[in-house]
Amino acid sequence: MMLDVVNVFMRLRARLPASLIGTLLKVATNQGLSVSELAAKRAISGAVMSRHLGELGQRNRRGGAGLGLIAMVQEIHGDHRERRVYLTDKGVAFLHRVLAAMKGEGPMAQQSRKPVSPRKPVTP
Repeated sequence: MMLDVVNVFMRLRARLPASLIGTLLKVATNQGLSVSELAAKRAISGAVMSRHLGELGQRNRRGGAGLGLIAMVQEIHGDHRERRVYLTDKGVAFLHRVLAAMKGEGPMAQQSRKPVSPRKPVTP
């Protein structure tokens, strides 16, 4: 049930912009890409992608704690440095909860499947 999916995201952070959700899903389906490759796939600037990844990673742009769902690993190829993006264990676990909610395994979906007991008629 969609309400279960929304609740999974709201438990992570009460206000989570759809743009961050889109970036998280793009990372999940394209692990190991560089920041610039992810930005191109999302059709956003590198600066915006870096901001999103900071929020989803360890530190946001204001120096506060990020969500810890992704990790950026710096790789060095000769003189060229690039950061590759992967889900953390926390990110994988979070996405498993999202997928479970999408499959109808969340509490709201389970509650709607419970049999409703018939009501006794009210007698005057």
